[in-house]
Amino acid sequence: MQINLEAAVISQIDLSRFLPHVPPEYRAPFQGAPGEEHYRLLAHLSTLFNDATLVDIGTDAGCSAMALSHNPRNRVISYDLENRRRSDIQLPNVEFRVRDALHDWQEWIATPLISLDVAHEGDYEAIFYEFLSTSPFNGLLVLDDVYLNEAMKAFWATITHTKFDITAVGHWSGTGLVVFE
Repeated sequence: MQINLEAAVISQIDLSRFLPHVPPEYRAPFQGAPGEEHYRLLAHLSTLFNDATLVDIGTDAGCSAMALSHNPRNRVISYDLENRRRSDIQLPNVEFRVRDALHDWQEWIATPLISLDVAHEGDYEAIFYEFLSTSPFNGLLVLDDVYLNEAMKAFWATITHTKFDITAVGHWSGTGLVVFE
């Protein structure tokens, strides 16, 4: 699969239709440019697939799930351990679940794309990566904040699958793309 990750292409993604659902404190970041924020990147990646279930791990305010839902032909399942959404987001192709995504792995393991953006302590990221490494997962894993702190840098360094630093079109604190084949 060839993926065009040119900043000029990703910059053209229009996320304005989601703004009524975005909490006020997230509106500026949600519309941020590639290399500053990763939401346009996630929306762009969603256009690479049709009629697929995409997975968002770490709902928080729901912004990544909204970005992944940019392509209405896909379904998005967004997981968080606690319900921390700051608005009552109701989108036809997004389902929010409050539980560990690993409990439902058989439902989504065939997904072509997972976005993992959790507590940034490296421990859950490592558990989730290890799970994917020993599972039949055959897709892309987008990791946010891979350079945010020493724990995340150490986690990023342990990844043995083909990986790419796509920070230039992702989030300023580091965005990684891991390919599982």
